[in-house]
Amino acid sequence: MILSEKELQHFKLPIAVPGMGVSMQEKLKEARVLVVGAGGLGSPVIQYLSASGVGVIGIADYGVINDEDMPRQPIYQMQDVRKHKAKMAASRLWAVNPYTKHYPILMQVKPETIAMMLVGFDLVIDCSQHRPTHLVVNDACIVHNKPFIIGEVHNWLSWFAGFNMPQLDGGFTASYRCASEQAESYRNFDAGAIGITHGATGIQMACEAIKYIMGIQTGIAGKFYGTDYLHKQTTVLELQADNAAIESVRTAGVLTADEYGLEIVPDVED
Repeated sequence: MILSEKELQHFKLPIAVPGMGVSMQEKLKEARVLVVGAGGLGSPVIQYLSASGVGVIGIADYGVINDEDMPRQPIYQMQDVRKHKAKMAASRLWAVNPYTKHYPILMQVKPETIAMMLVGFDLVIDCSQHRPTHLVVNDACIVHNKPFIIGEVHNWLSWFAGFNMPQLDGGFTASYRCASEQAESYRNFDAGAIGITHGATGIQMACEAIKYIMGIQTGIAGKFYGTDYLHKQTTVLELQADNAAIESVRTAGVLTADEYGLEIVPDVED
């Protein structure tokens, strides 16, 4: 038995859901997920991964909490302003679920750090909403055979998709680079951010991640979910893998920061 008696009591209602049971809760307990970004999108993702009982959650974010971030990052409190997001997120999550290990990682995702950051994790969820970071995650996950999910929210528009996920035929689903056209169609560079659209998207991403961990193949793998919250329209697309492009990434490996257009920030002081 992987779960303690206290955990069985804590998770008794999810365990009671048809199709769940102790075995599925144990799968969640055994899972190790790296979440990149603990901001507007990452906050609901890590909150629900933790509350659902995912065993280990790495929280990679080198930023601090700002007052103007609060409407879309309700995991934090006003007393947390100017403190490190990853550290405060880990503290808040432990207070709700002490059975999950929450590891704050106060460093930037960049070519020099990404391989080390991936070690030991089964799934990566990139909530950075930053294209150069997406590309670093994409290439590193392909090189190191890690499945990953990326999402973005732009005002009323959002998208998320599952990439590099193993298939029953031995192949893998599309990469982020294969879905550039779809991602661009959901970008909206107008100023501002709405908290509720970040929360709604993050919860959907967490739900699909949990289903993937439990072995449900019909959810996130190879699918692109686009939503227009203002007009209440949702689109689901089947992504096609560009095998030549994926193989070229495997051959070239992780590129340099300049090639990704990634600005390197100074290491934070703990």
